[in-house]
Amino acid sequence: MRVGSLVYATDQGLGILAKSFWDAGVIDTVCIVRHGKHITHEDWFPGETVLGNLNMTDELVAWIKSLDVFLAFETPFNWNIFDVCRENKVRSVLMPMHECLHSKVRVHKPDVWLCPSHLDIAVAMEYTTVNNVFYIPVPVDGIPFRQRERAEVFVHNAGHGGLKGRNGTAELLTAAELLRSKARLIVRSQEPLNIPYRMLPDSVELRIGAVPYDQLWVEGDVFVFPEKFNGLSLPLQEARAAGMLVMCGDRFPMNQWLPTAPLIPVKSYNHGQRIGPPYQAFYEAVFDPEVIAAHIDAWYGRDISAYSLQGKQWAETMSWKALKPKYLEFLEAIQ
Repeated sequence: MRVGSLVYATDQGLGILAKSFWDAGVIDTVCIVRHGKHITHEDWFPGETVLGNLNMTDELVAWIKSLDVFLAFETPFNWNIFDVCRENKVRSVLMPMHECLHSKVRVHKPDVWLCPSHLDIAVAMEYTTVNNVFYIPVPVDGIPFRQRERAEVFVHNAGHGGLKGRNGTAELLTAAELLRSKARLIVRSQEPLNIPYRMLPDSVELRIGAVPYDQLWVEGDVFVFPEKFNGLSLPLQEARAAGMLVMCGDRFPMNQWLPTAPLIPVKSYNHGQRIGPPYQAFYEAVFDPEVIAAHIDAWYGRDISAYSLQGKQWAETMSWKALKPKYLEFLEAIQ
């Protein structure tokens, strides 16, 4: 069985997701799509083709014909690929990210939807039938576990800022000015923040620049991430596996798999939000910075040793060792 994908090779969620499937041996061949802003790491996929453009060239069609299964992470990049797959008896699979689902999926449809979260399942059911929708969570592997004892150092990763500020960095920086406890807060961003904020207290450290992947989860006790509309969220899964207490929004689907006591209450939801005109509408959570600050203060200094150890146990059930057989069984079954 030959499984292929078009991928980014960048230090961001979509690139890291594709690389994990490559490293695990679930996808065998890729065509690398250059990103318009971020560095492309061609060495992540040695020997594979780097596309000069996304046109349906003879080279790309020949590559598609060589596959048994085409697996798209979030987007096929060129939506005609699903049609070319069908014409050439190549099975096509879309792993959707509900907030980034393009309206073109109504016309150019995959054969099968492979959903990484229950929120993505709900969205997929608007476009297809239950027989074409499957759920397998995304594995978490290679995250160094460290036993955490007390909630003293809180860490936030802004990444590249997130679509429409979805990581909640602006709200967290406002909350930082309201903290009453001695909680130490580290805010890391891969690029300078384009967010207005006033003078931060001495207990808040702002770090600009990329952090090596294997170092992301070494420091800190609590990962605070008031993200607004993700379905799948690899940073939350990675922080959980690392043994950190995870403090994100108390919303679906995160409150289905995370312990709910540390989750931040949602003030309200904005309906009909979109990342752009051609994309799926979604509900965007709204967070009150005062509530975020109060929640951090309430958890500061608490014993989180049992919670931390549960993260290690959870990670074992979410490893590639545990989940790779399910992916291979799924891909074999749809041929």
